Amino acid sequence: MAEETETEKPLFSPTDVSLHASTKDCWVVIHGKVYDVTKFLEDHPGGEDVLLHASASGDATEAFEDVGHSTSAISMMSSYLIGSIEDYVPPSATKDATAIGSDVLPDSRTMQRNKGSPAPNTFLDFVLPLCMLGMAFAAWYYLTFVAES
Repeated sequence: MAEETETEKPLFSPTDVSLHASTKDCWVVIHGKVYDVTKFLEDHPGGEDVLLHASASGDATEAFEDVGHSTSAISMMSSYLIGSIEDYVPPSATKDATAIGSDVLPDSRTMQRNKGSPAPNTFLDFVLPLCMLGMAFAAWYYLTFVAES
């Protein structure tokens, strides 16, 4: 066969992957898939240190999602795929299980959905900075005019 399918790719243990965390041999785990990113280290926009840290940390899924990679970056991932983690358990049970556990690479819509909606603005978000400003002005006024007399 000209191209291996994902089912023919080997399974690795987390211990196997942890042995590949150097500039000469760097593997990264994202969504239970193992990627050999050694050739990509120098080309990574965030620098090679980001990938080396992700490799050393074990599972880089959350770090990968937090950055918000582009669609082209996500599509590049398949060229670096070398296998999967056996008995993979997602790092966070609160995430969408179908998006994390699926055999499909994440896309930008999945990435946005997993981040959740931002917290709504509350009254304190506006009043607290004004109170701090008022206290700073009062301290300045006291130290400038009242304390001198």
